[in-house]
Amino acid sequence: MKKISILFVALIGLFSASCDKDFEEVNTTPNNPVAVPAHLMLGNIVRINQNVIYGMQQGGDMGMCWAQHVSKVQYNDEERYIPRRGAIDAIWGTLYASVISDAKSMYTLAEAEGNTNIMGISLVLQANAFQILTDLYGPVPFTEACVSGNLKPAYDSQEVVYTGILSMLTQAETLLASGTGVVPASSDLVYAGDASKWRKFANSLKFKALMRISKAPGQSVSAQLQALVNAGQLFSSNDDSAQLIYLPAQPDSNPIYETVIFGTRSEYKVTSVLIAGNYNPTSNPNGFKGLTVLNDDRKAVYAQKNTSGAYVGNIPGVENPGSYGAFSSLGTKYLDPTLPGVILSNAQVQFLLAEAANEGYITGGVTAAQTYYFRGITANYEFNGIGGLAAAYTAQVSLGFATQVGGRQKIAEQSWIALFGQGFEAWTEYRRTGFPVLSAVTNAAPGVTVVPTRLYFDSTEVSLNKANYTAAAATLSGGDVLTSRLWWMN
Repeated sequence: MKKISILFVALIGLFSASCDKDFEEVNTTPNNPVAVPAHLMLGNIVRINQNVIYGMQQGGDMGMCWAQHVSKVQYNDEERYIPRRGAIDAIWGTLYASVISDAKSMYTLAEAEGNTNIMGISLVLQANAFQILTDLYGPVPFTEACVSGNLKPAYDSQEVVYTGILSMLTQAETLLASGTGVVPASSDLVYAGDASKWRKFANSLKFKALMRISKAPGQSVSAQLQALVNAGQLFSSNDDSAQLIYLPAQPDSNPIYETVIFGTRSEYKVTSVLIAGNYNPTSNPNGFKGLTVLNDDRKAVYAQKNTSGAYVGNIPGVENPGSYGAFSSLGTKYLDPTLPGVILSNAQVQFLLAEAANEGYITGGVTAAQTYYFRGITANYEFNGIGGLAAAYTAQVSLGFATQVGGRQKIAEQSWIALFGQGFEAWTEYRRTGFPVLSAVTNAAPGVTVVPTRLYFDSTEVSLNKANYTAAAATLSGGDVLTSRLWWMN
């Protein structure tokens, strides 16, 4: 009996030993890796950024409508400057929590891997998101943003934020120029792993940031702009454009399609300003002439004919709920699920170069300005699939300019035309340049007599970060209202 007991204990010992062998390896699931490769975060960061910017409740209602490219014939509170706070909060929360925070984490992982390309890309994405935030809201958390344990970050002035953005992009250029580390094409939804394209993007985004603050108090940007031109690392063709290619099926399609077509929200129409202009020799002598008068071929791309076979835009701010068919819907290209989500286009960079030359920030003067200007128009024609018509359009005498003053308005207006579909960017460039000359919409909210110049701060900041919110609002000319002017505005 004793021998049997000893044998039993020995067998138990052997069984226990065999169970313990490689215990950690056997019981570790491969579906929950301890370390995540940095590049796996890239695609999601880009997609989330573009989805919130192109979302029709954000970049549509408060971008395309406020830039007066698009008007809503029904449900048009936002167009009349009564925005939904939840939609505004979504921009703030998404860019901080799902873009900037994740991009910072991607940087940390890439740094541990020694991947300077991913590190540089992370800085580009952070800089882009911070620029969107400060251009929409004004002062925002920057130096204390997404810092672990800090639930009440201080707000930084726009000047401080822009200084940080420019520094990030300078660092990104250095990191991307070294060219170390792989960027897998499957993770890079913008350039399919081409780090040299990201380098051009970093420099072109820096050029845009410098032009955005070019007329801000105390700013001198000429030397930096000229250095970027001399370096030869700016966008020069549409192949360089930074954009996300959406997929044919919802929920991975362009948000404009998802709302207007998939969501059957057909109240979105193009505006009378875009189609027919708002020029009046007496009341608005500097007004926009309209695509029809300009003989602009993009009219047939941006808009569809109404049920009577004509291009008719809705007057901004006017509801026409019983007349959906009387006005032109967005063009089929802009309702295509695969419409690219543009982050920065070659066309926009060419217009910025034109403006820089026209203002004397870079060499070349009016002659160079007109060359860049026509390149911008041609690039946008090509993006819209009508590149073959660009030469005849730009040959019109009325499109050219011979003076700085004439060039200033025409460059800005053509840039605004080319930014159709990019709601927030079109509104922002209008706020910066003052062109085209726009008035507040008909039936605007009581007390709002001009096109809004910013968004309200995130509504949760009032209760969760009140002291810093109050301090930031006090730095704005009118406080936390839609019409407070931003630092870089004319």
